[in-house]
Amino acid sequence: MIGQLVGFTVNEMVKPTTDWLNHVADTKRVGYGEKAAFRVKIDGITAFLQAKAATPARSKIAHKQVTLDTIAVSARPVINLYELRTGRVQMADLIRDAAFEMSAKEIEYIQSVLHGASDNWATPFYGTGAGIVKSVLNPMIQHWMRTGAVTLLGDIYVVSKLAEQTGFTAATTTQQYAPSIIEELNRTGLIGTYYGAKVINLINPYKADNVTPVIDEKRLYILPSTASMDMRPLKVVFEGDVQSTESTNIDDLAYEIRLDQWFGAGIVLGKTPTMSVYKDSTT
Repeated sequence: MIGQLVGFTVNEMVKPTTDWLNHVADTKRVGYGEKAAFRVKIDGITAFLQAKAATPARSKIAHKQVTLDTIAVSARPVINLYELRTGRVQMADLIRDAAFEMSAKEIEYIQSVLHGASDNWATPFYGTGAGIVKSVLNPMIQHWMRTGAVTLLGDIYVVSKLAEQTGFTAATTTQQYAPSIIEELNRTGLIGTYYGAKVINLINPYKADNVTPVIDEKRLYILPSTASMDMRPLKVVFEGDVQSTESTNIDDLAYEIRLDQWFGAGIVLGKTPTMSVYKDSTT
């Protein structure tokens, strides 16, 4: 009974502790045994220039459909039943820790899928440099600005470096900044706009060591606002809710709960990725 209660509560809490997924992933939730089908548009309608009496070749909108396999993220907390009943161990602590650890592991895996793919993308979909290198980053932003508004998403470590690139050189050794930029940086720790793109500071909590951020702090995600959610190359599926199983050892009264959640992630591309990733290579 306790396990079911914990499972239900953890299911409500095991949501990403960061807004990273909301920005970069196409996410679906399905029931147990169900498959999420992700459709991606590929080469389709073609226009032709021809003589007035000629007949053009046929073309049609084309899609490919991909399903993702799922894996499990699990937690198995154990406490003494006596300590639980007397309140010496708080159930709230158990729930909170289990929820956070499961969420962090999910994000860690999903990140590895995206970064493993994006590191092999060609320009202008992937770029890298020591710090913010304008000659690399700016053309990547320009590529997406032709389609409309652009958002730069990243940890405070990388987005705060954008301010250093907003000045202009008035003399050989003097770089100047607009007073509004200086004031904004002093007030917020970052600038709200860079090279015409909106800058968003990613919510990025620490792992259990309270030192290491959950999201890679050296990646800057360049996101075109015109791209709908189903166009995002990173696909994520959650299969069912958190499952819970409980047992008590009659010898030592150790009460344990096993919590499992099934999820999967993959990269699905049409012609090209509909986002770009910049990596700060500073060690």
